Amino acid sequence: MSRIGEQKSRISDIEAARYITGALRDISAVELKKLRKRFEQNDIFYSELRELFQLVWRIASADNNDVVVTKSTKSLYVAYTTNRHFYGSLNHDVMKKFIAGTNIKDSCLIIGDVGKQIWMANGQKRREVTFLSFVGDEPNVREKSALMKQVKEHKHVYVFYPGFTSVFHQDVEMVDITFRPTKNTSTKKEYEDLPQYLFEPDLSEMVSFFNNQVRYALFERLLLETQISRVAARLVKMDTADQNAHDIIKLETRTLRRIRTSFSSKRMLETVVGYIQWHNRQTQLIGQ
Repeated sequence: MSRIGEQKSRISDIEAARYITGALRDISAVELKKLRKRFEQNDIFYSELRELFQLVWRIASADNNDVVVTKSTKSLYVAYTTNRHFYGSLNHDVMKKFIAGTNIKDSCLIIGDVGKQIWMANGQKRREVTFLSFVGDEPNVREKSALMKQVKEHKHVYVFYPGFTSVFHQDVEMVDITFRPTKNTSTKKEYEDLPQYLFEPDLSEMVSFFNNQVRYALFERLLLETQISRVAARLVKMDTADQNAHDIIKLETRTLRRIRTSFSSKRMLETVVGYIQWHNRQTQLIGQ
């Protein structure tokens, strides 16, 4: 009976694990739907903000203002990973492309404990490497603001992150979160039909303000897409785990039936053997 009890306990544990993975899968599905809606809203906001920045830039250029977004020529390469091993191979994929896409002359920033561990394990060298970890896998408002200040003086900030292709497939993307308005090649007449804006403070300060805001909005967009990719990866993993648990439960249930059958057969055999032994003794007694 102990084997039957152990097998029942094993099946119960697997069913509990399947319940948990199923719950996480359902939670991930709901979270994915909400994130995609937020991503679409952010995309609209970013597009409108970018167009307004482009307008301010062109007006400033048409008025012969000396508009400079940043005097720096430095570029920064950023790998965005997590603090936990909970998203399949996403972190390893990001670091693999990050290492392949940078060289020893580049300045690098690695976000996330997992990324730091992978970097240290590979023993790579770059001109400058710094590490940063958020409290959670996604930064809060204070952490985002601090990061934007940290990268403010760089002309280009290239971020490697898990881009969202589909629920079942995520690809590592690289995006420059700085926005470079197109050069103004048109005449001032193009702006004669525009509403007359009163810019306060002056245009150069407005350009600096919009540059920071566009960079922040683009980074926010990147964070949302990363969250979507991570949740999608977790959804697939939990769905696979749920299916695997279902298959294991079926296998273990068949094993339990075999144990029960074996136990029943053993009991029946013991009963038959006992009866035969009893019958033989009775026959001997009668013969005496």
